Amino acid sequence: MTATSDCTKRIYGGFWIRTAAFVIDLIILTAIVLLVGGAIYIIPDILGIKETGFIQVLLMLWPLILWLVVPWLYCVLWESSKVRATPGKLVFSLIVVDKEGNRLGFLHASGRYWIKAISFVIAHIIYIVVAFTAKKQGLHDLCTNTFVVNKKELQHMSSNCPSLQ
Repeated sequence: MTATSDCTKRIYGGFWIRTAAFVIDLIILTAIVLLVGGAIYIIPDILGIKETGFIQVLLMLWPLILWLVVPWLYCVLWESSKVRATPGKLVFSLIVVDKEGNRLGFLHASGRYWIKAISFVIAHIIYIVVAFTAKKQGLHDLCTNTFVVNKKELQHMSSNCPSLQ
């Protein structure tokens, strides 16, 4: 993807729109984790097995497990699906594509997610890179050669530029 003109630059999802999409996804993820976590916490109590040692350890670890697995599956399954974006990105007509403009495979989306998650844990401000790169790529996008683009602009450009390299 070459950012040479204003028209071409409009295709990339910038920092603020991606931040807004992230906030929407975070709200959805929090609701999912709270619902699933609440159900899992209540079930042993209903069954009367809450006092067993294994269940107590599991209940202590369950929030960590949920916050590792649910966001990963949420992002990866949405971004590697036919819609190519999480619900937050879809609100703003953003999609995640590879360098040719194709959807990501499950493993490619997983790699992108884990680089994003690990870089966020190490340095929260790493996402600010999106604001300063020509193609509006974060560290995770640079490492996996992916782009967050406006779906409508991509469709408009696809007739003029068959490859996004």
